[in-house]
Amino acid sequence: MALAGCGGGDGGDPPNDAGPLTAPATATATPTATPTPSDSPTPEASPSTEPPAPATLPDLTGRSVGAAVLAAEKADVDYTVRLQGTGRQASSWGSGEKVCEQSGGPGTATFTVPRDGRDCDGRLLHTPKPTPKPSKTRESGTGGTSGGTSGGTSGGTTGSGACELMSPAGNCYADGQFCAKKHRGLSTHGRGGEYLTCRQDSGGVWRWSDGVPG
Repeated sequence: MALAGCGGGDGGDPPNDAGPLTAPATATATPTATPTPSDSPTPEASPSTEPPAPATLPDLTGRSVGAAVLAAEKADVDYTVRLQGTGRQASSWGSGEKVCEQSGGPGTATFTVPRDGRDCDGRLLHTPKPTPKPSKTRESGTGGTSGGTSGGTSGGTTGSGACELMSPAGNCYADGQFCAKKHRGLSTHGRGGEYLTCRQDSGGVWRWSDGVPG
């Protein structure tokens, strides 16, 4: 009696319900790149530490020293005020005085102002008034008075009886007479009562003049 097999067919084929034989899949690992550590750290960008450039003032010559000082303070510039012709630092100044000269570089400034009572050229701003001096009067004389005059006044007196300035010899000045150095630019009454001023003539000589040519 022949037994029917449960396995394969007659020719040794696999069972009909069995699928095709397949080799098991093998997972293959893909290598991952590993970063190599660096010997030195990467420097970070640092902010700029350079100081700002010092300010430079514009030329303020001819402007008032008050405006120049205000501009220097606003620009944070160190400033100095000096007296012209002395090299000394001014202890005080008027805000309206003009700046005669400006010097200095970036961050500094020196303002030069005129001395008291003078302008930037060194000239006096106001002509001083003549200082009156006690007048010297002389009594009238007779025929024996000095200078050989008769019944007149002495040679040093004036028609008005007074003269404000006297010559080194103690006499009143006359028109055309040389001036004493201390009287240059001043005025007085002359021996004849005329009003004289000590000024330079065309040759540059200081003489008393009544302003009338000749």
